[in-house]
Amino acid sequence: MSKSTVFAIAAAAAVASLPALAAPQVPDDGFIPNFAVNSDILCAWHGGVQGFAATRNVENKNTGRVTEMDARRFDAYVGYDVTRWMTVYALGGVLSAKDKGEWLESDTETVWGAGVWLSLLDDDQLDVLSTVSRYRLTAGVEVSRGDPNDLAWTQIDGFLTFELVNDIYLTELIFPTQVGVYAGPVFSKIDLDGYDQEGDNDWGFTLGLDLRFANGMYAQGAYDWFSDDSVLSFSAGFRF
Repeated sequence: MSKSTVFAIAAAAAVASLPALAAPQVPDDGFIPNFAVNSDILCAWHGGVQGFAATRNVENKNTGRVTEMDARRFDAYVGYDVTRWMTVYALGGVLSAKDKGEWLESDTETVWGAGVWLSLLDDDQLDVLSTVSRYRLTAGVEVSRGDPNDLAWTQIDGFLTFELVNDIYLTELIFPTQVGVYAGPVFSKIDLDGYDQEGDNDWGFTLGLDLRFANGMYAQGAYDWFSDDSVLSFSAGFRF
């Protein structure tokens, strides 16, 4: 699949981003939209599913040999809004890794993790673009770990994204009430039993799309570029 095709898929996928530090504008119908990660409603629970399809390059810690591997992860997560600007979450699922050179044994294992999402800025007063409803600056960190008896996969991910959001107030549930496009730097580090990720692939760039719906549902899709690695991701969930 070409990068342009992958990009098109990522740009057409769904999304989720972060909440508001300032009070939101309330439309005439009195409806306040739900945010995908942090909500204006304090102490709110939310959960969903997410998936990742990645190409990762790893290096043998003893020989220095580099191989390219395909990794697929699918998990469920549950999050809790600690404050208006911070959400913590836990995840559990399965990870499958297949080495293209076939010298690293293919394996499927359970994976567990936890993370935090932060809303650094949410502003609807900036007069930069008249067509934009609000601007958001968000960040997050996640640590996940595979079964040490199998592949012993450890991963640390982080992001800092700037998002342009448009509010769309429609009554039909099949249409989103908010549409956002976000981009920014990402960090991803994996450690494999006996292998390590190439250093040039620690830092990259992400581009994604957010959709939020009136019934509390939300979705996310993004594509991450690294020096040699790439990650295509999606998530979808619901606020309780």
